[in-house]
Amino acid sequence: MNQQEQIAQGSLRSSHRNVNPIMLKRVNLKEQTKVVEFLTSSCKDLVISQRINSGNTIGSSDRQNSVASYAEIPLKKGTFFVHTSSSKSEPGFLVFMPKSNPVFVKYNLSKRERELNKGQPICYILRMRVSQEIYNGTIFVATLDSINHSLTLEDIYLWKNINIFETKTFSERRAFMKEFVERHWVPDVRLLGGIVTTIMNPKNLESLKELENINDFTKVFLIPDSFNKRRFTFNLNESVAQIQNGYYARKVEKEKTKPVVELQKTVEPSKLLLAKAVKIPLLPDIYELYDMNGNSLNKAAVQQLDLSKLLKESGNEINVKIKYNEDFKRYEIIGLHTP
Repeated sequence: MNQQEQIAQGSLRSSHRNVNPIMLKRVNLKEQTKVVEFLTSSCKDLVISQRINSGNTIGSSDRQNSVASYAEIPLKKGTFFVHTSSSKSEPGFLVFMPKSNPVFVKYNLSKRERELNKGQPICYILRMRVSQEIYNGTIFVATLDSINHSLTLEDIYLWKNINIFETKTFSERRAFMKEFVERHWVPDVRLLGGIVTTIMNPKNLESLKELENINDFTKVFLIPDSFNKRRFTFNLNESVAQIQNGYYARKVEKEKTKPVVELQKTVEPSKLLLAKAVKIPLLPDIYELYDMNGNSLNKAAVQQLDLSKLLKESGNEINVKIKYNEDFKRYEIIGLHTP
């Protein structure tokens, strides 16, 4: 166990382990506006991970929630790396700007966090020992887990004010991460308030086979070895922590069953061609789709830059043309609908 882990877990003389969440300091409104503007102007796409679900079955498996039950279609083109985590925290952005402390920007928020922050991201101030060169403008993809007292640096989007995410493959960006570790960063868990910082260590695609026998909650990321591409993600064993028989397994009386109300039959997916797209403020390029009767058709992600720009210029509620994607069992937006 290294020095950082000893501090986070408790000293060698004590068996105590601090499991209380670390209280992180929020930035003021002026600084937050400055950081968000810098982030949005530097990165065209702020969606880090695209979720795939177990309904996209390619291959077979008798074990529920197994790796084989998740979509393999994205893996058919190019090389991918695998990163796994037991943390339920979502990745965000670690931003270094001139004349500013490092700031962690969290976009993927819970429903309660969205209500409290009125559609704005959460920004936390961090303190790290890095060289002044990094403050020329550097943006990391990182996961901050205040409960487990950990910060994991996963990728680099902007390096000394140069956008390497759009021009360098993931393997090439890893070389910049190595330079950061060797030349520009001194780990200091005390300065970071007890948070242990680590560097993500991705594995090759063959490591997916090792996940078949895992029974704990595991978040899996599939990272393409290319430039300007989002990673894919899915969760294994999401229901592990759920309690089935009341609070803390106490048995409770079952509620009286309510009469089943038969719902009106919906239109076949392949027959729907038009929909209304409502922009979700906190998730760039993510829209909630509704049919002409106001029924939700689930969310749709836009990955084409030209279409993304066109939708942003059209407002928050847009009539769009849609197409059902059999591979992902979801609708996708294919263009604007002009009556």
